[in-house]
Amino acid sequence: MDQKQFGRYVIVSELGRGAMGAVHRAVDPLIERDVAIKTLLPNLPPEILVEVRERFLREARSAGRLNHPNIVTVYDVGEQDGVAYIAMELLEGQSLQQILRETPRLPMATIADLVAQVADGLDLAQRFTITHRDIKPANIMVSADWRAKVTDFGVAHVASSSMTQTGSALGSPKYMSPEAVTGQPVDPRSDIFSLGVVLYEMLVRRTPFERTGDNTVFAVMHRIAGEPHVPVTQIDPRIAGFFDAILDRALAKSPDKRYQRAGDMANDLRKFQPDAGAAPAKPMQSAKPMQPVKPATSDPAATTLIDDLDVFAKGFENYQQETLRAEAAERQRKDEEIQRWAEAEEKRRQAFDRERESKAGITQAGTRRSAAMDLLKQKVADRTANVSSDQTRRIEAIARIDERLRAAFRYLSEFATVLNEAHPVSEGKQGVMFFGDRAGMVLSEGFTDMRTRDVHGKSCADHVTFKYRVRFPKPERLEIAGQEAQRIQERLKSLGIQYEISGKKDAKGEYTQATFLLTGPFPCQAVLRADYDEPGFGIELLNVRHQGPAKLRLAPEELNDGVLDEFGTWLLGADEAFERFLKRRG
Repeated sequence: MDQKQFGRYVIVSELGRGAMGAVHRAVDPLIERDVAIKTLLPNLPPEILVEVRERFLREARSAGRLNHPNIVTVYDVGEQDGVAYIAMELLEGQSLQQILRETPRLPMATIADLVAQVADGLDLAQRFTITHRDIKPANIMVSADWRAKVTDFGVAHVASSSMTQTGSALGSPKYMSPEAVTGQPVDPRSDIFSLGVVLYEMLVRRTPFERTGDNTVFAVMHRIAGEPHVPVTQIDPRIAGFFDAILDRALAKSPDKRYQRAGDMANDLRKFQPDAGAAPAKPMQSAKPMQPVKPATSDPAATTLIDDLDVFAKGFENYQQETLRAEAAERQRKDEEIQRWAEAEEKRRQAFDRERESKAGITQAGTRRSAAMDLLKQKVADRTANVSSDQTRRIEAIARIDERLRAAFRYLSEFATVLNEAHPVSEGKQGVMFFGDRAGMVLSEGFTDMRTRDVHGKSCADHVTFKYRVRFPKPERLEIAGQEAQRIQERLKSLGIQYEISGKKDAKGEYTQATFLLTGPFPCQAVLRADYDEPGFGIELLNVRHQGPAKLRLAPEELNDGVLDEFGTWLLGADEAFERFLKRRG
């Protein structure tokens, strides 16, 4: 890359590069500190740039709010020459994914400590109501002194998107929680489930819901949603029963039955004792918290240096906390000063009004005129209040419509991702051009797109397009007589449907009888449109379960998570509940 500097940060070398961005080693010359500079690639396609940029900035906003030794520190965010960048802590070490791939099984005490550190970081995020949504070994860095740090908050919170994509599941399927794989709302307890999956994998070297022979994520996600995990002690009797109790809570299907705080999970993990191989399933109450694992050394000078560094690190963290408290106190002091100034100004204005009325020589008659004016002013104020109230309700309605359409986009994106992996066979009948209703159609090629528009100065979701295709499991024959063959050929070509044709021709070379052999795929499409003027949603269907177009309208409250799930199961032919909306259309 030609760019040698971002803001004040001088680029030293490139550490890595992906499809969307790159990470560089850099130096902050003001304080001579090494940092990592994460940038977006400048040549991203325009149709995905908005989505990627939003996720990029979301990472800076989410991680930037969290000051914790087990969360990567974000120092700065900026933009230069149209390229956004984040300056963050330079992490030395390996990802937990690399460690699991390259080393034998870690000691159980080390496993308990590393997972407890991650839980500590998630507990702080939980206090800020931040849900990471993608906890997995690849997003956990481990330093040489076994300090774990959570990275990559790019999909934290509820994602908003205007990106064209072929499905985009938020999170890695093997580590997703039951509520995430079923499209339900998630909160920080979803991260606790994902961390339980990581703990399970560290103990037995596979995640709890994958099985030998799995060739799609669909089966894994199905088990996450509905099947219990196998206790780790059944897989390896050498593992302490202590971990089964922790995993039973962390991997509970219902969020209400899991650890409610990640810090509680950390506390239980620190009760582990190295000799707990035959320990009861319930963590012992008398065990002391385990200290972080340090690299082994026999050099007394080195040991002293490590201890000194630990003392320095703790002192520096205390200094940072004191600085934050001082800054918060200063902000509060300034807010109070502004409030006092505003109150003083209001008193001066009232005094000026009283003096002006006194100088006008108000008489008894004048008093009556003043009363009339007061009444008139009150009516104006009431009208203004009503207008303001109407505006507030309209703004709230716009926000609800926008949020629900974005939720539909997220659901359909995840649906498309799984559909493309699984290629499911529809359990119901599908209307197919030229063939009528047919059963056993295969669904594939899911594609989701969302576009936005400006609504009163705010970028809001305008419409979501969900496309997919259906095909026969094996070629089907279509017998066509006379001149219809040419028209059918043109129609199939325009839709991109593959076919073979044979038959009888006349002297002019035109078919008098034609046989088409085709499997598809046949295009299907659903478009969800937001109506901000008369709040609600318009849905336009083309070849979705039924051949041809269909239109219907949903009220704002009808496009909820349950209806989205009904739409998904209806599309798969597994449930007909969504048909009620089609029956009332028109």
